Amino acid sequence: MATRSSIYCRLCNETIAPDDDLEHHLVYSHKPRELAMELASEWETEELGDAV
Repeated sequence: MATRSSIYCRLCNETIAPDDDLEHHLVYSHKPRELAMELASEWETEELGDAV
């Protein structure tokens, strides 16, 4: 039987409980602005590199 590896949230640096999933955790544990800032930061890093 295969085992499922634990899910890790990079926003809060925590491992998500085995009975939870990432989408549920992000929706109920993080504010929309916090999620938007993280996405924008990742995009800027990928697109602009060290220029930011």
